Amino acid sequence: MIVDTHCHLNDDRFDEDRDLIVENLEKDNIKSAFVVGTDLETCKTAIEMATKNKNLYAIIGLYPEYCEEYDENFENFLIENLNNPKVVAVGEIGLDFHTEGYNQKLQEEVFEKQIKIADKFKLPLSIHTREAFDRTLAILKENKQYLHGGSIHCFSGSPEIAKEFIKLGFKLGFGGVCTFKNAKKAVDTLKVVENRDILIETDAPYLAPTPHRGERNEPKYTNLVLEKIAEIRAQDKQILEDQILQNTFDTFERFKD
Repeated sequence: MIVDTHCHLNDDRFDEDRDLIVENLEKDNIKSAFVVGTDLETCKTAIEMATKNKNLYAIIGLYPEYCEEYDENFENFLIENLNNPKVVAVGEIGLDFHTEGYNQKLQEEVFEKQIKIADKFKLPLSIHTREAFDRTLAILKENKQYLHGGSIHCFSGSPEIAKEFIKLGFKLGFGGVCTFKNAKKAVDTLKVVENRDILIETDAPYLAPTPHRGERNEPKYTNLVLEKIAEIRAQDKQILEDQILQNTFDTFERFKD
């Protein structure tokens, strides 16, 4: 079975059929889904959903574009909730230099603070990096002693960049992007990394894979991502599926069978 290691089922686009999607996970070959928070409210709903559903887990943290919302209240919330056994990682944290007017200094400060908080609980990270690979890598290297692995969310970088993250103990999260016709870097990376370096995700409701591009993404589409990865790597799909499931257990130690 597959684990969707990064989705946003707490997004309001799932309000009408969220319960049905969760109910059908196992039928759709999805063992579990990790619901990711990006701000205080979505972190709270991720925890609530994980608490109510045995096959959901939560990842909580402050998204880089919301760095100005990081305050004592949010930090206390993190610290108070990271002992929860259904919280498997700190995220979606990192750097995003795409949007005009971004505050690089504050993003980097908030990123480092959350790395160090995660270390106190020996938790992995779910990292968002957009147009910021160099600085993301630099900060991770500067804080290497605080790292406990994790996932580079929605990885679309080159094989050379991939190797740097892998050296730091991270897995690479691949989703719908690797099915796109213009996803050259992701495809090139998938051809050369080891099976042990791969995780699967959707980022639902965003970035639905081909042939559903432009539609609402859902955890069940991890099956399409798996098929595409097996095709790119010319590997047996079941062998790849089994290894990626093991990778998920190895990366997120609180995730239980």
